[in-house]
Amino acid sequence: MGPSGSAHSSVGPKALPAIGILIATWLLMWLAQGVPTVCALAYPCPADDVRVAPALTFGALMLVPVAVLIATAGTRRPFEGMRLLAYVLLVGLAVVGLGAVLFSGGFAVPHF
Repeated sequence: MGPSGSAHSSVGPKALPAIGILIATWLLMWLAQGVPTVCALAYPCPADDVRVAPALTFGALMLVPVAVLIATAGTRRPFEGMRLLAYVLLVGLAVVGLGAVLFSGGFAVPHF
């Protein structure tokens, strides 16, 4: 394999799943801003922007594993363990972040 770059795999296809997870989670966090808040009888209603801080925090934290996945996308064997850990961290931050955004505004499951 010559110096034309054919020895290295393309970065794009390996980075697309991570970027897709990031964009989908950001979109869901943005859409969750419009979910109505639940007010308890004993406590005052939360502020309208109560979901913004967790969305910004977890959205920014998700950039770290995505950056690792993009940086290691062109390499082969030495970083496979790191890539797996970065995917686990990315999905974990997405799930915990969406939960934090929804439940910070008083999101609750209705009782029947």
